[in-house]
Amino acid sequence: APEDRTEPPSLAAIAALVSATTVRGPGIVPVVEVRDGGPGRERTEWLRTNLQPQKQAEYAQVLVSLELGDLTSGQMRALAALARAYGDGTVRVTVDQNLVLRWVKGGQVPGLYRRLATAGLGRPGAGTIMDVTSCPGAESCRLAVTQSRGLARLIGEELARQPLLTRRTEDVRIKISGCPNGCGQHHVAALGFQGSIRKLGDRAVPQYFMLLGGGAESDGARFGRLTAKIPARRIPEAVTRMLALYREEREAGESATAFFQRVDQARAKAAVADLEQMTADDALPADFVDPGEDHAFTPEVMDGECSA
Repeated sequence: APEDRTEPPSLAAIAALVSATTVRGPGIVPVVEVRDGGPGRERTEWLRTNLQPQKQAEYAQVLVSLELGDLTSGQMRALAALARAYGDGTVRVTVDQNLVLRWVKGGQVPGLYRRLATAGLGRPGAGTIMDVTSCPGAESCRLAVTQSRGLARLIGEELARQPLLTRRTEDVRIKISGCPNGCGQHHVAALGFQGSIRKLGDRAVPQYFMLLGGGAESDGARFGRLTAKIPARRIPEAVTRMLALYREEREAGESATAFFQRVDQARAKAAVADLEQMTADDALPADFVDPGEDHAFTPEVMDGECSA
């Protein structure tokens, strides 16, 4: 266990670090939402989802949830200070685009959370349905077709509006890729989405292939089954319907991965059949704009490597 920990930075010092940097640039940029970090519902939820016991009885590991995998340079400096004060001085990255601080003493967790919240990094929900994973998408990747980060944000906003549904289906994993390469791991998620294009006359609509039942369990890994092709703006509604199907028809103790592997594909497809249908007459102006963008969808795939 590390013994050369530094003195924990004050709340004022953390606030100064995260406020010293102005985030700028194209695409979706992170927004620092400072929280109080005191006792309350959000802290209780964070303790439930973002704290995991370590093998060593006195210690825990803390998961720092990052929305869209983003954080600012100021937040990175704050995390470095917190890792030295509360952990072993290292910060590890998870496959779900979150961060891990190890060797945190159990009695110091409240103080660490208070400082994470002050840095805008006290978001609960690590490893739950709220932890939507996405590749960089067309925002920066030369191979991506769609702006997958924009869809991830759209889905996250929809889930936040339905806390009761998400609490009952929180073991569902949602992963998004902007192209078939699958850097967002959409093929091994209970609900996976792969970016593609639909043509309506001479105009292009961003859409996603919806795959069900991917994931890894004790008996091995399985790829999801292609179930529907849905315009991007309708994906949040499709997610809601799949969650309702899972909640209503799952068997006792059945995981989301197991349910979506066994559910009748025709049954799942019928639940979103109307969302798949789109004509030039019923398409809305927003349907021609990729979520996360402010202009008409103009897919452009270039030569080069994936940026994920």
